[in-house]
Amino acid sequence: MTSFSHSQPATKVPAIVLSFMLALFAITINTQAQVADKTEDIAPINAPFEMEQLDRSSIPDRTYDIRDFGAVPMSEDEDFKNTGAFHRAIETAAADGGGRILVPKGKWFTGPIHLKSNLNLHLADGAEIVFSEDKQDYLPVVRQRHEGVEAYNYSPMIYAYKVNNVSITGKGVLNAQGDHWWEWFEEHGAPPRASATKVPLSRRDWGKGAGHEGMRPSFVVFWKSEDILIEDITLNDSPMWNLHMIYSKRIIIRGVTINSLQAPNGDGVVLDSSSEVLVEYNHFETGDDAVVLKSGLNEEALEINIPTENVVVRNFEARKVRTGSGGVVFGSETSGGIRNVYVHNALFDGSDRGIRFKTERGRGNVVENIYIHDVIMRNITYQAINFNTFYTGPEATGPSPLLRNISIKDVEIDGVPIAIELVGLPEKWIENITLENITVKNSEQGARITRVKNMTMKNVEIHSEQRAMIVEDAYELFLDSVTLEDQVDEKPLLFTGRHTGAIFTDDFPLDQMEFSDGLTEEIVMEAPAEQAW
Repeated sequence: MTSFSHSQPATKVPAIVLSFMLALFAITINTQAQVADKTEDIAPINAPFEMEQLDRSSIPDRTYDIRDFGAVPMSEDEDFKNTGAFHRAIETAAADGGGRILVPKGKWFTGPIHLKSNLNLHLADGAEIVFSEDKQDYLPVVRQRHEGVEAYNYSPMIYAYKVNNVSITGKGVLNAQGDHWWEWFEEHGAPPRASATKVPLSRRDWGKGAGHEGMRPSFVVFWKSEDILIEDITLNDSPMWNLHMIYSKRIIIRGVTINSLQAPNGDGVVLDSSSEVLVEYNHFETGDDAVVLKSGLNEEALEINIPTENVVVRNFEARKVRTGSGGVVFGSETSGGIRNVYVHNALFDGSDRGIRFKTERGRGNVVENIYIHDVIMRNITYQAINFNTFYTGPEATGPSPLLRNISIKDVEIDGVPIAIELVGLPEKWIENITLENITVKNSEQGARITRVKNMTMKNVEIHSEQRAMIVEDAYELFLDSVTLEDQVDEKPLLFTGRHTGAIFTDDFPLDQMEFSDGLTEEIVMEAPAEQAW
């Protein structure tokens, strides 16, 4: 075993004392891992950037019970579709200036629901909306963004096009019955989205009616809408993405439960070229990313150039998130840019990844000013913290994206193959990264840093089986109070790559470092006085 810590040498602890300390530590972790209870009031937003304070919009105090418009529960008629009843209630409420569309307790079978301004679709406790499995019910096509590319396609289950002041609330359930969409997708395969961005929407072989099948709609879509509230509902078995916000502003998503473990691409909350967003007190068990920020794909999105920005995600948990995905994710569609995001107080348990940045050549633009802190990660399948700018491989071409100005602090990681992995492009390194107060235990591999410039690691403790930290082609790396421990007969810190240089530290000894590729200890120097640890 090789290790280095800046602290004093450890003394042997009696077994009974050690057992007590470990038990106490486990209790502490379990307590910290609990997401705070949801409050009725929306707490102020204190982000490290300027952002609007968000609160619920005011809906007119009028109620429109769908039963008064001909709705029949499934207990009375399993096959009766309430699409018309929902439509009539919405049209009447909209004509009156808005109000609450009440879905009473019971199961209600329907086709898609299209919302209008100044409405609250309210699901009473015990209410469940069950959506049709007949794809013809989701025609005519509507405009949407499918995996970062605009298309005309089957309607989402709930669709809101250019609306204002709209809510979906209540303790009820939205059930998409998505398995027939999943089977259809497996039959036709993924559509060729990258080639679609190269031609105008009107001339694309893309989407329903344009020669391509297999494109599933998202569950709930808001398109170019403002002042949106989604609160307390449960979503089950989405065809694809669950809550998809496109080109929209002033959004609150809170207290929502999303269950989509069986859904291919069953992302939870998708913020797509949208701004001024609060996401809080949500529970995710998803078949893809729990919370993901995107801004469109390749040529089309570079031209549209609408970023996702000014976003706060707080007090949430993601469990068993699968298919290689993460608890909070940036990308892979980043062509409109992503900036000003504040994520804090989260638990990721049993997820494939934890904090993830993914993009590649062709997507261009910048992901920047990201602040993440107070995160607990357990039993992660791949990487806990992952930056990947080769998302589909090195063969991708086009404008290179830039990841910069990202701060990750106060993170506990327990159980992971690779704890920390950052990989920048040869022509565009990742820049200005801070990792502070990070604790890693039960890791197979520790930190792997490749093509990163100006990175600070402060109060970072890594315990791994293999080499604790490998740095390849990194420049201006600041190490302060870094503890590395592994279980192999090697020095815990390896520097490699001919472009590696300017390693600053005042407390990590040279005899715990190994150098390769012609590097020598001359690349290591004392931290400059102006460096703000």
